[in-house]
Amino acid sequence: MDTEQGLAQAEPLAPLGAYPTLRRHGDWLFVSGMSARQADGGCAGVTHSDDGELQIDVALQTRVVIEKIRAALLSQGASLQDCVSLTCYLTDMRDFAAYNAAYAEFFDARNGPARTTVAVHQLPHPHMRVEITATACLGAAI
Repeated sequence: MDTEQGLAQAEPLAPLGAYPTLRRHGDWLFVSGMSARQADGGCAGVTHSDDGELQIDVALQTRVVIEKIRAALLSQGASLQDCVSLTCYLTDMRDFAAYNAAYAEFFDARNGPARTTVAVHQLPHPHMRVEITATACLGAAI
């Protein structure tokens, strides 16, 4: 199996449109939608088998997205524990279990942020399966 992209790049890239990666208002931090998009235009977690079949690792994409959120928050002196709310977008709810398992590596039900997960028709790149926006408040860490 040939890997197109891995977990190598977990830093936020410049947005695809006219909006900031992160907006700060006082102690509040609003992180724009993060995806597994990589600097070369591809997406993390995409593999092609020897017969050419495309496979997308949603768990890996979820980890990359959350690491990008972590990096954006760190730029403002915050951490994932300062997140108070996340909105997560999946292109296929059949991927929910893999996404949810990867998410649980970073957050738990007791101390994690409020979360909404919704299905969307598509995201900007055909290999993107996960996008997450975050709202954090400095000092919210429990």
